[in-house]
Amino acid sequence: MSDLTIGLYLIYLQQASTGAVEDVKGELISSESIVQDLMYHTELAKGAYKDNAAILARHSMLREKHVLKFVNNSSVLRPAYYIGVDMRKKLVILGIRGTHTVFDLVTDIISSSHEDNEITFEGYSTHFGTAEAARWFMCHEIATIRDCLQKHKGFRLRLVGHSLGGATASLLAIMLRQKSSEELGFSPDIITAVGIATPPCVSKELAESCSDFVTTAVMQDDMIPRLSVASLTRLRNEIVETDWESVFSREDWKGVIDLVTNAKQIVSSVQDVARKLAEYAKFRGQTKYIDAPMKKEVVSADQGKLEKRMIKVEEDLYVPGTLYYLKRNVDSESRHKPGEYYTLLRRHSGEHFQRILLSSNIISDHKCDSHYYALRDVLKGLPSSSDNRTSTTM
Repeated sequence: MSDLTIGLYLIYLQQASTGAVEDVKGELISSESIVQDLMYHTELAKGAYKDNAAILARHSMLREKHVLKFVNNSSVLRPAYYIGVDMRKKLVILGIRGTHTVFDLVTDIISSSHEDNEITFEGYSTHFGTAEAARWFMCHEIATIRDCLQKHKGFRLRLVGHSLGGATASLLAIMLRQKSSEELGFSPDIITAVGIATPPCVSKELAESCSDFVTTAVMQDDMIPRLSVASLTRLRNEIVETDWESVFSREDWKGVIDLVTNAKQIVSSVQDVARKLAEYAKFRGQTKYIDAPMKKEVVSADQGKLEKRMIKVEEDLYVPGTLYYLKRNVDSESRHKPGEYYTLLRRHSGEHFQRILLSSNIISDHKCDSHYYALRDVLKGLPSSSDNRTSTTM
């Protein structure tokens, strides 16, 4: 794995040296209510990671007495979750826990079996077990949700989660929306979902068709919403197809080359990385799209060239629904060292993530707390609301 680490690190340095940043096209959000609503749901998503209802209540807008069920342990294809009622917003809430660490999630992705199709005929991903988890909730908790909605007339159903929990919540909303009022015992029109840092889990068509009732928030450098078989294959191709000899000859790479005794050894290592990343991207032996080269060019390592292959890319997966993108900006006007501030964009319809960009924030940007603090920073930069002109005298 050390060679793989070297290869990914070199790609990271190469991307950083060219200032590679994903160009997300969208509408700049200046609505305080949208930002506060995303902060509210981020708190609810984070609440699914708590140990009990009392801690959930301390960190969200739910009262402990209104948390009807709190299951803090996970089982096969059934993540931890809670069901609560927000009397103030008139919501029945199902909060679904995701994977505890990003490293566990990456492991889940890498070790997933792909003997079946990546996308089912309904448009759901077969990755991670999220579709199966959504079906579990539909079978085992729909009665609890129905009773709660019947008790609280006029309330709406809100599904929320972070990471894999966000994927499960989104897929569950899509599944429930396809049911009739007679089947559910309540109108499917009252169902919506909000996911924080949701991984790609649906087809392109389904991702766009659910935009009216599924919302996803993503931070700038989070790799998880970009992580799938297809994107990993593209990353592998980037390593394979990069002319590392010309990259290393650039002045701003001199420091990297000085770390080793021979630049050719780096090229050779990267060449080996490409092979190992191919194995890495096979995902437990699936070879139908990795080992079917359309074009092959082999040049000796002494010439500083990599083995290059054109590789068929597997069908893409997409992040579901309307996407809000937290963009990191450099504050050049800071009196001290350059700082950061965030802006919020609502991505244009039809725009989707395609490429994994490596940065020092790919792990930290996946955390619930990172989303919450970034949203709070967005709020600080919004123009003052006419509703907040009242001053308080102490």
